[in-house]
Parts: sequence; C-alpha cells; structure tokens
Amino acid sequence: MNTHPYLRTLPMALAVALLGTVVLQAQAPAPPPPPSIKVGQEAPDFTATYLAPPDANGRRQRKEVKLSDFKGQKNVVLAFFPAAFSSGCTNEMSKYQETSGQFNTNNTVIVGISVDSPWANAAFAEKLGAQFTILSDAKRDVSRAYGVFDEQNVVARRTTFVIDRAGIVQQVFMAQEAIDPAHALEACAVLQEVK
Repeated sequence: MNTHPYLRTLPMALAVALLGTVVLQAQAPAPPPPPSIKVGQEAPDFTATYLAPPDANGRRQRKEVKLSDFKGQKNVVLAFFPAAFSSGCTNEMSKYQETSGQFNTNNTVIVGISVDSPWANAAFAEKLGAQFTILSDAKRDVSRAYGVFDEQNVVARRTTFVIDRAGIVQQVFMAQEAIDPAHALEACAVLQEVK
C-alpha cells in the first residue's frame, strides 16, 4: 500500500507528543500538603528562642517566647518561612516589617519562625530592621507540631497561621498566599472588629 510519507510519520509524532505531555505532567511540582493544624483548632503551644539585640556591652541574650503568653491578650500571626536571607523570605518578612504598625493597631503580634539557628535569624532580623520577633525552631519541634516541616528539604514550608486571643486558629495561608501579609492583616482586622 502506497501511503503519503506524512501519514507514515503521524503515529510516531503523536506518540512523541503524548510522551512529552506525560513527562511535563510528571515534572510539575505537587502542591504542598496542608498543615495538620486546621482552622477552628487550638494552636499547639510551644516555646522557642531568639537572640535579643546586643546590649550596651555588645552581648546578646538568648530569650524565649511562649505562644500561650499571648493568650487572652493579643492575636498572633505565626509566619513559618523556609530560610533566612532567601529572596522569597526576605520579601515576605520585609512586607511584615512595612505593615507591622497596622498589625499593632489590630492588637496583633507578628512572630516569624524558621528552622534556622538563633544567630542566623538574629542577623536576618537586623538586616530587615525587623521590629518583631523571629524565632528559631532549630530542633524542628514547632514546625512538626503544626504539620509544616518538609522532611525532604529540611525546612518549614511557608505557612501563616492567624491565631486569635483565645488561642484558636482563625485562618491559614500557604505558599504564595502566605508571602503577602495583606491576607493575614485583613483577617486580624476582622478579629479586632469582633473583639
């Protein structure tokens, strides 16, 4: 049977196109799994450390923050980020610094947290001029308790929890949505209205 050369190559071209589609789908990154702590649940209490700014003698003191210290007093924005000094995290934490006054107006404390060491986070906070605390979860206990620790990449996945004064999670923002603090700020403004 004498067929046109184009028709003889068509099945091969279709096979290559289909294979390319399968390969592209296989390479697309899967969305991160949702955190284990959901809206409406009580936020797990924790204690984590940070290094205070240098005193008059240039010494830094290690200080602790306990989530339950804010209970009944303030809303908390708990912002897990993957790595100090990375471009995405610098962008995210810089925006928190820019809007920190608005969070204060809404009776909200911002708490950044990563698995970096207290020294790395202290240097990061200084670079940003951060007026809020950036905690170290170097043992990964806090990120595991909230279900945001990425075991493969050994970082906390970018996730923001908005916790009300009663200690209940009111909103959770992940990945790209968490990079912009406007979402958390809006949620805190609503919490301030309902007092």
